[in-house]
Formats: sequence, C-alpha cells, structure tokens
Amino acid sequence: MVRETTRRRFLTATGATVATTGIIGTASGAGRGTSAGKPNSTRYAAFNVIELETEQVQEPGDEQAEAAARIVQEVRPDVLVINELTNNVQEEKRTDRRNIDAFVENYLSVPQRDDLEGIDYPHTVQPESNTGVLPDREYDFNKDGEAGQRPGDAFGFGEYPGHYAFAIASRHPIEEDRIRSFQEFRWDDMPNNLIVTEEEADDDAELYLTPEEREVYRLSSKTHIDVPIDVGDDVVHGLFAHPTPPGFDGPENFNGRWNHDEVRFFADYVAGEEYIYDDSGERGGLADDASYVLMGDMNAGPRTDRPLDPARKYFFENDDFDTHRLPTSPGGAQRGNPYATRFGGDFEGVVEQIDYVLPSPDLSLRRSSVVWPSENATKRGLGDDVSRASDHRLVWADIDA
Repeated sequence: MVRETTRRRFLTATGATVATTGIIGTASGAGRGTSAGKPNSTRYAAFNVIELETEQVQEPGDEQAEAAARIVQEVRPDVLVINELTNNVQEEKRTDRRNIDAFVENYLSVPQRDDLEGIDYPHTVQPESNTGVLPDREYDFNKDGEAGQRPGDAFGFGEYPGHYAFAIASRHPIEEDRIRSFQEFRWDDMPNNLIVTEEEADDDAELYLTPEEREVYRLSSKTHIDVPIDVGDDVVHGLFAHPTPPGFDGPENFNGRWNHDEVRFFADYVAGEEYIYDDSGERGGLADDASYVLMGDMNAGPRTDRPLDPARKYFFENDDFDTHRLPTSPGGAQRGNPYATRFGGDFEGVVEQIDYVLPSPDLSLRRSSVVWPSENATKRGLGDDVSRASDHRLVWADIDA
C-alpha cells in the first residue's frame, strides 16, 4: 500500500529538489576514501553472481569469483549486496569464516588486474535465508506426493539451507543492533494477499496452500531485511530482498503471486504499514522520516508480459521510490532494452530489467549505470568477465544523503 502523502509529494510541496541522474559507463580508479562519484556521494551496487557457492569463495583461484570481483573493483561501491551467495553457516560448511568475509578477503581485497585496487569491506552482514529450510513438521508444499523433501517443500527453493542466499558488504558502519529481519513473517499475515488457496485451486492447479500450510508458510523466499547504515552524519536504511522468480508453476500462477507479494512487502514497509512484524516481534514499518535504498534482484521488471506486474505497481507508479531516471548500458541497448540487467539464464534470449538500486525520494540520485559493455567494446576484457561472472549485470548508483 502506498502512502497518501508520500515523501516525494512532500518534497515537491515544500519546494525541495532532487538532483537528476547522469547515466555514465563503468568507473574505475576511485580512491579508497570515497566512492567513484562525487566526494559526498555513496555508491550503492547490487550484483546477482548466480549461485556463488562455499567451495568457490573459501579459497582463492575460482574463475567466476575472480570475474565478479574484477567487476566490483571497476565500480568500487561503498555498499554492495551479492545475491545468490550461499550462506555457509546455514549450510554447515567451513563455518569458521562466513562466505561474505571469505569473498572479501580472497577476492574483493585482492587486485584482480594490475590497474585495479582491492577493496576492503570492514562491515558485513550474512542473513539467514529461507531457502532449503524445512518446517518443524513435514508438509507437501509442492504437491508431488512426498512431504518434507528439499527443494520443493522448503520455505524457499533450495537444495540445502542457505542455498541462493545473499550478503551485504559495506565500507560504512552498520548499526547491527537496529537490523530488522523478516525471515519468519507469514505470507497469510499480509492483508489482501494473493495466496493460491486450496479452496480456489482447480483441477489444473499445480501449487496451492492448504489451511494448515497457510498457518506456517513464510512470505520471504530468502529473507527481507532492513540494515541501517551510518553514512556520514546520516542513517540510510538498506532494504534487501530476493523474491522468488514468477515462473516454474502452472496456470494458477502461484510463484507469480508469491513474487508479487514479496515485492509488495517493502512498498508496504516504507509506507509504515502496521501489519508488519519482524523476527524479534517488533511491529510496524519504517518511520516516516527515514531514508532508504532498496537493493537487489527483485525478479520483477516493468517491461514483461507477466499479468501482475508488481514492479510497475510498487516501484514505478509508487512515489516512495525514485524511478525517474534509471541506469542503462550499451550492452542492454544492443539487445533491445537499455535498462536490462539480465540476459539469458533460464530462458535463452531473455533480456530483462529485474535488478535495482532505488533510493527514497528525499535522497539525491546523482548518476547510475549497468555494467554491460557493448559487444565491440575492448576495455581490457571487461565484457568477457561480465559474461563469466553471471547472467545478471551489476547495477550501481551514486546517491547523496
């Protein structure tokens, strides 16, 4: 639900201005003390590195991790979210060092080219994920006749706990005692939710929830988390999630509905909706005067044929997120969508915009870009590393508090 009086309308009414975005290419050679943008800007970046697993990051020498780190070092973000980085604490592998810290130590802090500098991220968060997590009792969520089996009967699709998780790395201090996670929030507790219920499921439905399943089923397929970050004298709330893809189901559109409500959650959260509760039991959404940046792979784009179109509803037609100017890339433009952040993946030839860095309208968006060189670009093999790292493209924005 969107506020009746949004931050952007307030800014407009009071005569305040929001800086326009300058769309630029990948930046490199930034100093250690500031982002590659203006001295007072903070650079935020979201990067889905597609199933980056424990064995890859715990030791140096993995080609995919090196390619991803090279791209990050070209951009030099101050705040970075890595989607699809396994949570090895949940996985119970190599738990003496978390995967995000191993990735920083083995790859991000080590120059990946002679003309690049490593980046130290002293502040990291690796939240628990619902992927691969089974309920306390056995349920047949995926209706295959076998209850309590991964990946389909877990709260989020995963072969093991912590699969497809995400993590945050920051140069700026994180207020850890103020982090709010919503991993356990029940989907059925969202008012006017779009759950496919047993009562409405017809004979062709492949996925639905029984009344007993609705009592336990969680909204977040990974987690939704609010991470307050100290940026100079200001606090900016990093809002992170990775909703389920809206496909791989039947005509009932179970995953499309699930994705819709996962995307909706943070729109309701910044609107201060009272139905929300976090994993500690605290109720309510974000305070009216809070600043925030939503970051990550939302698996929702405004230029698709999906019937529910949550990105348009909750991002592009919602004044609580600044979407006036969006990042572009030469590579996406060559393939028909300059705003695209993903190419191929599960669906060959698909070019879509699903990864975001979206500030609240009280913040000033200075410039932004998607790291996707054109096919004929020759910048030291950057295009090869972009393809090697992921089917997603890193998206970043310089934002002033």
